[in-house]
Amino acid sequence: MHIHVLGFGAIGTLVSHYLRASLDPKHTITAIHRTSASAREASRLPGLKLEVAGVTQEDHGLALPRRDEPPHAAQSPWHDARHKAGPIESLIVATKANEAANAIWALLPRLSADSTIVLLHNGMGVYEYLVENVFRNREHRPHIVLSSTTHGAFVKEAGHVVHTGIGSIQLGIAPDPLGRNFEESVDSSLPREERRTNLNDITPLQNDPAATRYLSLRNTISALTSTTALDVTWDPLFDVQLAMQRKLAVNCIINPITALLGCRNGDIFKSPAGTHLAQTLSYEVSNVFRSQWRTEADEDSYEDERTEAEAEEYMLETPFPARLTQRQLLDECMRVAELTRQNTSSMLVDIRRGRPTEINYLNGYILKLAKKYLVYTPVTAALVDLVHLRQDVPIDKPVPLQSVL
Repeated sequence: MHIHVLGFGAIGTLVSHYLRASLDPKHTITAIHRTSASAREASRLPGLKLEVAGVTQEDHGLALPRRDEPPHAAQSPWHDARHKAGPIESLIVATKANEAANAIWALLPRLSADSTIVLLHNGMGVYEYLVENVFRNREHRPHIVLSSTTHGAFVKEAGHVVHTGIGSIQLGIAPDPLGRNFEESVDSSLPREERRTNLNDITPLQNDPAATRYLSLRNTISALTSTTALDVTWDPLFDVQLAMQRKLAVNCIINPITALLGCRNGDIFKSPAGTHLAQTLSYEVSNVFRSQWRTEADEDSYEDERTEAEAEEYMLETPFPARLTQRQLLDECMRVAELTRQNTSSMLVDIRRGRPTEINYLNGYILKLAKKYLVYTPVTAALVDLVHLRQDVPIDKPVPLQSVL
């Protein structure tokens, strides 16, 4: 098996390290870098360093670019993208959400319906973009795996990543365009925490005429779930989407507020004003999720030619998830803020370094849903504008005294 990792920041390095540790050496893991310069820098490293609880481990088993590899001359900023020979079997996308689509565009000639793409970014909306714009032909679309991760990590220096928060990764496979049910073995009569997926639902390998089509997906899920140190699980898609929505809500509160104020995560709830702002944002996000759920549940209720009475019964049997209510979203945000109270959010880091933020895939994604489902979200809209303004206006530069009125 050959796995390509796109984006070699904290999470990309983290996943690559643990994959290399758990897989047989015959399986190759190759890094794809943004630029030829970053690829050359990586090639000079003796190996990758992962630090956990003050203990540093070195990894020399990744296929980093060779020192004599010529710079990439294509228009795409992603090194080793279009002109590298050979199709991509499994692609783990560990870039920021705002970079993911362009990076995948650059790799399009090497991707096929037999490929598997794992999205490991924050935020939501990338999958929808890929389906609507990049892989519009359903029959030629690669398998796409969504995820939600609670691991914390940061880059200490080039090639050295610190694993600050031990968490988990949930994987969910997007619906198969050809109709194969990847969750056929899941027993819906069991409590959610006891439901189990089965690799044979992807392909049993033997006696499956379409095994080649699904082999990379099965191998990718198997490889990732073998990394016990990362606590990776393959769960029903509904559960993963729920986890993604809860994480999105937390990021919609913590990231923009800390980016605008230049504070640590734990500072938000030290002030009643911060708590009130978080309450308002969680209320808006929950309302958007509720409207989305109501619309989709209403559409589902009339599938299979149900009568009106049957449709009403279906709606009653599928209540809005309690974990997406305003109270529970706020509680989760307060829990995460306390757990990461000394941390600096990724959006604040991006602002300080003059880089584009993921705001369009966090609060911006909520705004798109709000527009679609006609939900009023004034505070969310204001935060999006403020973050964009914060990026454009260099307020950290000192103001000359003579300019002060």
